[in-house]
Amino acid sequence: MPERTPRIMRGFFTFLVIFPACVLAKGNWGWQTHEYINFHAVEYLPPEMSFFLYQRTFLYQHASDPDQDGSPGYYHYIDIDYYREFYLGTLPHEWEEMLDLYDETVVREVGIVPWVIQWWTDSLSVLMSRHEWANAWQIAANLGHYVADSHQPLHLTLNYNGQFSGNDGIHSRYETQLIGPRLGSLPLPEGEAVYWDNVIDSVFGYIGEAYSNITWILVADNLARSQDPSYGSTYYEAMWTNLDTLTTRMIQREILDLASIWYTAWVNAGEPVPSLGIKAVRDEDLTPDHYTLYPNYPNPFNPTTTIRYANPVPGNVVLRIFDTMGREVYTILGGFQPAGVYKVVWDGRDHHHIPLGAGVYFCRLEAGNVTRTIKMLLLK
Repeated sequence: MPERTPRIMRGFFTFLVIFPACVLAKGNWGWQTHEYINFHAVEYLPPEMSFFLYQRTFLYQHASDPDQDGSPGYYHYIDIDYYREFYLGTLPHEWEEMLDLYDETVVREVGIVPWVIQWWTDSLSVLMSRHEWANAWQIAANLGHYVADSHQPLHLTLNYNGQFSGNDGIHSRYETQLIGPRLGSLPLPEGEAVYWDNVIDSVFGYIGEAYSNITWILVADNLARSQDPSYGSTYYEAMWTNLDTLTTRMIQREILDLASIWYTAWVNAGEPVPSLGIKAVRDEDLTPDHYTLYPNYPNPFNPTTTIRYANPVPGNVVLRIFDTMGREVYTILGGFQPAGVYKVVWDGRDHHHIPLGAGVYFCRLEAGNVTRTIKMLLLK
């Protein structure tokens, strides 16, 4: 989670409250939401880009790489309400024009996520045009992260953690505790990727729309906290009742906008197609070098989840599901398999095909002398 640098407060309207400069952590969408968006965005690309489906696993598994790759924290946000020009509708979109108005140190401190998206979209086009697909997939995954961050309203304001409005801690409550457990039940968007004539203008367009949701989030937090000051289940149920439509639309927009950015980069690159089996490969074509049980997706889930695993040598493989008491509730598979990467789907039912209750379950891979375990959350 990137750390926020101290903010420079000059340049505000005189009628705005001048907040004290401070150092606070500003997080980003929970890792589950980042994975969810990257996973589904490939479904909204045109048929000519179906090769993205072969890299879907990579794209969602690397969706949170920007949180660990050493990139500056200011890549993840823009406190757009720092700029008086934002309220006047005269905020420049081009980087050079911004630097004509503000010192670059100020601009970076306030956050530069719109320009990061523009620069990396351009980089993705260059890599695609050169058929440097290994690097292109990493940039595509990273773009998904920053596109998601820039749709999150609390990434767009100086009051990003409610610290100036009495909503302290709202950032994590909203984007992680509230949304994470509900991802599996969200409806997916309708529509498809579209070409953006001007990436930076389009990014600032959706940022302006997302910013308008900040007030609703803070109001919902106040209402929910009045019902449950301890932030228990009653608080989150009240929050979701007030924010479910807003949040669902926001995440749907993120999926479509990410698909549009990938599509725009591809068109600008001349619509290249990778050679399958060289850079873009299917999971079943991979030869792993060690046993791996990957995180299931989605997680939490309802009613089904996909479990992916790899075995490097031919042999017997067993995949079992256990409850929190250590009782085996279902055996997904057991028997001999060639080396490879495999996917199975579990529907949350036991040996008798009876739906299991909501809660935590464990999937265990057993192969030779190796065991691997992951934790899964079934929602109802």
